[in-house]
Amino acid sequence: MDYKSIYEKAYELMDVQLIDGDCGKLCNHHCCRTYDGEEKMGIYLMPYEYESMLRNSEFSENLKVERHTSFEYDIPHNIGYVHYIYCEDEFGCFRHLRPIQCRTYPFEPHMEKGKLYLIIEKDQIHNCPLIDKMDQWREEFIRRIYLGWKELIKIKKVRLMVEFDSKQRYDSNNIKIKLSESDILI
Repeated sequence: MDYKSIYEKAYELMDVQLIDGDCGKLCNHHCCRTYDGEEKMGIYLMPYEYESMLRNSEFSENLKVERHTSFEYDIPHNIGYVHYIYCEDEFGCFRHLRPIQCRTYPFEPHMEKGKLYLIIEKDQIHNCPLIDKMDQWREEFIRRIYLGWKELIKIKKVRLMVEFDSKQRYDSNNIKIKLSESDILI
């Protein structure tokens, strides 16, 4: 399977703004940074994302990258490992190379009974101030994020990761908003 081609297509589909302009300017990049006194935060990359898109890129020059395994972290055993990154300069992000999780926030992919949904979790580390202003969201953003995830779950380990996270989310009743394909692709 050509992971790089799938990621390139997903990155292209997901290269769209939630609202007109850079939403991070509205909240001082709330979801991209750590606050005084907090532990430095990072983000998980999807399986094969680092190797396919970010290794040896200009983006990787500003990253601290760790390899997290299922023996040490809450990651499915059949995935083995994923990369965890810390952005060293949150205001110097190369937006065209930002990871999948950054592109799709505040949405998360969610699988139930083999169907893909986009959800927003109730409990979030970063609460996007735009969650309560969905009327301002661009429909194109929601549609393209969904289509990007449809591409990504073709990769077995990405699908396994999404299913694993979905089960945890479902079991803990951590779903605030859930959109199905018919809600999105009208």
